[in-house]
Amino acid sequence: MKLAAYLLFLQSLFLLYYSSGARNIERYMLLAFVLLNFLLAWGIFRGQKRVVKIAVIYKGLDFFFAILMLMAGSLPQALNAGIDLVVLHDLIGLFGQKEKEETKEEIETSHNV
Repeated sequence: MKLAAYLLFLQSLFLLYYSSGARNIERYMLLAFVLLNFLLAWGIFRGQKRVVKIAVIYKGLDFFFAILMLMAGSLPQALNAGIDLVVLHDLIGLFGQKEKEETKEEIETSHNV
């Protein structure tokens, strides 16, 4: 889970760098996504379940659009797609670990009764 948060912080820095060369409304849009990535990373560090679910949805959409841009010929989007894929893998793996823990607890409680 920490890997996902660190990568979200890293993407915030990348977007902050991209926003320095942007103009007018594009700059404000990029800064909004910088803030979103930062807040999601902070929420993941705090361990909030709702933030993790929002991050999975956001990164899924971001990954989809990064792949579309990559198919259109924008090679720098490969880095973005790779980071999104690792974040998604880390967060979805977190859900799998929680399900395994819940089933172990259910089995232990059923044997104790």
